[in-house]
Amino acid sequence: MINVYSEIGPLRRVLMHRPGNEIMQLYPYMLGEMLFEDTPFLPAAQAEHDAYTAILRNAGVEVVYLRDLFAQAMNVPEARAAFTREFASASRVPSRELEDRVVAHYDSLSVEDLVEAVFCGIRKNDPAFADVQTLGGMARKEDVFLVNPMPNCYFTRDSSVNVADSVILSHMTKEFRRREPILLKYVHTYSDLFRDDPTQDLYDMDEPYGIEGGDVIVLSDKSVAIGCSERTDPGAVEHVAKSLFAKGYEAVYAFDIGRDRFAMHLDGMLTMIGYDTFIYNPLIEGKVGVFKLTPAANDGITTVAASDDWSQVLAEALHVPAVNLIPCGGDGDDVRSLWEMWNMGSNVLTIRPGEVVGYDRAVVTLDLLDKAGITVHTFTGAELSRGRGGARCMSMPLVRDAI
Repeated sequence: MINVYSEIGPLRRVLMHRPGNEIMQLYPYMLGEMLFEDTPFLPAAQAEHDAYTAILRNAGVEVVYLRDLFAQAMNVPEARAAFTREFASASRVPSRELEDRVVAHYDSLSVEDLVEAVFCGIRKNDPAFADVQTLGGMARKEDVFLVNPMPNCYFTRDSSVNVADSVILSHMTKEFRRREPILLKYVHTYSDLFRDDPTQDLYDMDEPYGIEGGDVIVLSDKSVAIGCSERTDPGAVEHVAKSLFAKGYEAVYAFDIGRDRFAMHLDGMLTMIGYDTFIYNPLIEGKVGVFKLTPAANDGITTVAASDDWSQVLAEALHVPAVNLIPCGGDGDDVRSLWEMWNMGSNVLTIRPGEVVGYDRAVVTLDLLDKAGITVHTFTGAELSRGRGGARCMSMPLVRDAI
């Protein structure tokens, strides 16, 4: 059910999440904590997302939704019982007695209502908890939620990433997103799509090191690039590298992009759009160190500093003389370049080599792509972009054809 050996092979099936009522649970006084820049208008955000999925369907891509697959998994009794306890525990409910009440509440709901409650959270003033007499429920009156909502779920690239025939279930760094991979764990085991052939996890969510899907670029069937960033730690890169080497991969390239907000994930700085072509953000010039990890004896890893020229590293990984680099907002205007980077101008989804989907707002980058012979499909992202993500962030390829 998983077949992803590149970033550019013709896309056949993709996992997405249409924004739902969880967006309406964004609390303006907690926007920074919730990782949003502003509060999206839900009907407009849904219309933008629908326009995006229509582009993909018109290109022959099957779109499957996270919410549907999760509901299928929750129709399996043993999966539902295990999930509700795991999810409630991971939600850091203020006390064990109150956590038990949350689990009992989840267990009383229909599958449809359970799914809605998981995405939207539980407010502290929810009538179902009006009679609560536990300290966890009675104290901390300033808290808005008993269980936090998950408004970031429409960025399906972050909570997991598919590589080869397997998945990396992310260990999310930010508190508000740490429960999202739990949904993917049950989807990849119990949903209709995966039940007969559960997907191997190349990581372990119990590891202390963070890793997120936006930092992973599948360069080929032999090499993968992973960003060491604000969200992905070196220890996670080593763990995943060992798993990939066991599957026949020959090299993992760790891109040390720093931990600044502008470099949140590697795919905000670098996106592969053709056999030897990338969009990149000029801000990474002179700021990136690259390390090459290769297999060593006794399940070990050899790590060496790669070339100071990260573009040459990409050429080496792809076995080409050089790569073609298109600068995001690259018209020589530093302010414009930063503006287009901030608005996810380099964060496009490649449908097939030389054909991508992205926001319509990065006009300088779009013009450069057009001049380079890249076919670009655009959609408006005025509301969706308030969550700090682009077309690539909102899509998790499940199946790509070989190239």
